[in-house]
Amino acid sequence: MKIFMKTTIFYFSGTGNSLYVARKLAEALGNSSVLSIAGYSSAEQIGGENERIGFVFPSYYGNLPRIVRRFIESLNIHPDTWVFGISTMAISFGKGSISALQKCLAEKGITLNYGDGVTMPRNYIIEYNPYAIQKAHKCNEKADKRIKVTANEIRAKKDSVRKGFLTTNTLYKNIESLDAAFFADDNCSGCGQCEKICPVKNIKLVNKRPEWQHHCEHCVTCIHWCPKEAIQYGSKTKKRRRYRNPKIKLSDLTGMQKNEP
Repeated sequence: MKIFMKTTIFYFSGTGNSLYVARKLAEALGNSSVLSIAGYSSAEQIGGENERIGFVFPSYYGNLPRIVRRFIESLNIHPDTWVFGISTMAISFGKGSISALQKCLAEKGITLNYGDGVTMPRNYIIEYNPYAIQKAHKCNEKADKRIKVTANEIRAKKDSVRKGFLTTNTLYKNIESLDAAFFADDNCSGCGQCEKICPVKNIKLVNKRPEWQHHCEHCVTCIHWCPKEAIQYGSKTKKRRRYRNPKIKLSDLTGMQKNEP
């Protein structure tokens, strides 16, 4: 078995679930860097025969988030790199995102060697009420066990791609206009936290009020991390719980704009 000298894990995360998984994998694999997809930009070739590259990201309606797809399309990956992908998801339906990742890489001539999903607390507040805190903790405990298994399989260079049904991802057909339903209610303090934390810089503070710029990823990061719970999406989110991974701090995600190992 070949010895991998280095592992680079790229992640995209809104509530912190995918960042948490990426960090746990890096810790288990050793000699690993964890880099934000939102903050990374390089034209240089990455990877190589004795290197691993991983992608950790949430499943969006059984498909890849657009930002992840664009990022992979922009990368120059050495064809001999051992590549893995982990999708954080609320249900097994989310493994369609692994199928999407495999297809996206194949279009670049890159093989996905390992792909699987890790079930994490559901958080797409626009569609449903996120888990209560105790249920979320139990889900995260189960996820820790799954992450250990996943890390062992990656370390052993196990070729295994556990795919799911690839959806058409109709959510993104009109995504540029979907952020029209976001607004800040009267609880907004004008702190600007939403502007700082948005991974695609889609929010600008104008006269101490957030305005959405119509290139939204629908990651709902702004809703979950607003300290006043002032950001809403139409009439759907007012009475719903907010969720943030308990092991991830605000400063971890505001740093997504920077390329930090």
